[in-house]
Amino acid sequence: MTHARIIWPPYPYEAGFCITDDPDASTLAQTRTVYDYLMKKSFVTTKAVWAFEPEMRCGIPPIPDSALRGITLADPNFASYCKELHHNGFELCLHGASAGNNTRERTLEAFRLFSEYYGSSDTFICHSKNSDNIYWEEKTTSLFPFRSLLSFYSEHKCQGEIASSPYYWGDLCNSKINQIRLYRTRCCNTLKHNPSMPYYDSRKPLVNGWFSATKRALADCADENELNQLKKENGLTVLYQYLHRYAIPETNTLNEHFVRSVDRVSGDSKILVRTVSAVMKRLRQIQCIFVVFHEKSFWLINLNDEAIDNLQIVSERPLTAERQDDNVVNEGCLLVIKNLPGNSMKHVRVSDHIAFSCRNSVRMNTKRQITFALPFGVLLVNLSENDWRTADRRIIPDGSFSLKTQYSGTGIPLFSTLSIREELGLISDQFGLIAREVILKGRSLNVEKYLDSSREIPMENHDNW
Repeated sequence: MTHARIIWPPYPYEAGFCITDDPDASTLAQTRTVYDYLMKKSFVTTKAVWAFEPEMRCGIPPIPDSALRGITLADPNFASYCKELHHNGFELCLHGASAGNNTRERTLEAFRLFSEYYGSSDTFICHSKNSDNIYWEEKTTSLFPFRSLLSFYSEHKCQGEIASSPYYWGDLCNSKINQIRLYRTRCCNTLKHNPSMPYYDSRKPLVNGWFSATKRALADCADENELNQLKKENGLTVLYQYLHRYAIPETNTLNEHFVRSVDRVSGDSKILVRTVSAVMKRLRQIQCIFVVFHEKSFWLINLNDEAIDNLQIVSERPLTAERQDDNVVNEGCLLVIKNLPGNSMKHVRVSDHIAFSCRNSVRMNTKRQITFALPFGVLLVNLSENDWRTADRRIIPDGSFSLKTQYSGTGIPLFSTLSIREELGLISDQFGLIAREVILKGRSLNVEKYLDSSREIPMENHDNW
């Protein structure tokens, strides 16, 4: 018996790396210094931007005005540079309409302007304490005692999901956005601590998906040992950064740790460097792949509407596909399906008995009629020699499948949820980050002091992360 599993990166990659870049306190000069180098290295990122200068302060009640600093698309030179980034494969996404509280009308106008300039992005990154943030502050979790602790810690109210609020934009979020960044961890392999991402949370129905990010220095995650471990785990780094801070303001030169890190990651041919939306799309596609295995055979069911390319199956011992074709490639302990059409099922027979250990895999039963219980529906697969007449009077012909599930506002099936165990781990990581910054980096738990522009904020030095 040979054990196998599907891995998420497309062949020939072994792991992935992406960066979410927040614009807080950024300048055009610093941004250009950093991104000119990233363009040179074809190191694409997801860069969050503000459409407008703030008209209101940030938060209810408002926090210090240091949270309002940073260049916006209202600067024509910055807007033009962002178009250059977009043309070169970088993803731009909204960080809210502005750095201050944004009414519904303001948010609608920001999406309209963004679409006019750059098309669409299905990623959104919330800013600080903005009242238009959606399911934010204590509403990030319903688990006791964490929700109570968050309520005690923060007095700020965010209302992006409340239909009666002037800051409501939940319907727009549901129809346009596929994922929003939420929890943070110090683990360089973000996917290891949040394997279900992007995931749907039925307690927050207006958001189609959530993902986590790693809060560490770029140099930490780009360390050679960390990258080797990332590849060994077939992992993914989703790094939370303020990239402009790697440009030294006085000279507009780059931090040497930044240069070495970018060179190391971009120079590794086994690490996929893509934008957040591209990586999350791939993860969603993998969530839509199901496997039935029996003796020397397995069946791959692709529930995506579109084909998935370069699907990798890793086994503990070398396997050979018995019927060779141009669509199946053997490389020792690796089988590559070059193209698996959308809404299809493919049968592969191999040289040894095989068992899959990945999520969404199951051994064939004696009836050869398999039921996958999904978080929001059911998948039925019929591999018998007869039609399968189900209890709800559906007829599933031999060699076919039937899917009944909920679809998100953007039309993508919802196949991944956050388990309580995984949520507890992510919340613990979040509280651990705060505790570390309070104890070791001098962060104040008082938001007024923490964001007071007259005080140095040691933890925001990337090299200290």
